[in-house]
Amino acid sequence: MLVSAKEQSVAVNQRSVRCECGARLMTGARFCPRCGAAAHIIRPTAVATESRALTRRILAEVVDRLAPLPFIAYLFPPWVLVVVAYHLICDGAPSGRSPGKWIFRLRVVSISSNEPCGVGRSILRRLPTALGQAAYCSWVFVPLVIAYELVSLAFVWLNPTGRRFEDYFARTQVISEGQYQKLRPLCGECGLRIAVAAQYCPHCGMRRA
Repeated sequence: MLVSAKEQSVAVNQRSVRCECGARLMTGARFCPRCGAAAHIIRPTAVATESRALTRRILAEVVDRLAPLPFIAYLFPPWVLVVVAYHLICDGAPSGRSPGKWIFRLRVVSISSNEPCGVGRSILRRLPTALGQAAYCSWVFVPLVIAYELVSLAFVWLNPTGRRFEDYFARTQVISEGQYQKLRPLCGECGLRIAVAAQYCPHCGMRRA
């Protein structure tokens, strides 16, 4: 049976992951053929490329936009500081999950450690969003903010890794909860999953080898 070029491309994408530099890594590759970096194990998950999963990200973002009650800023302008602060740190929770991402089972992780991104990386990746929300609250530069958000959405949709512009600066990626759990190693004693950086298993107390 003849296989179309498009079907062949889909099959290759399913068997491969991408390095941070953008080069495709075949399954089992330990180093990037383009830049020589060790291959990290975060896959360009369905969160990035499938319409259903992209919808989850959009809905999670809608929840996060509404969570700090931005409309209060129209009645009480200083409230915009609360809105900005919320957006800067919302992905920096110990779990790497803002309220919206918690509801839709998503996480933001560091691509170098596969652990939640932390406050510092959260600020880097959420700064444009925080400033955009401040603009909405004060009606300043709103057309520019809308244009940026449309470009950002298109970038995520077309990018095989599903990362935003800011993710490259912060070295982060949004992944599904299921993918995050798969990235966590298994304890050699009890078989339960533990954090990547953990030295001891929180379930049985066994030291990692």
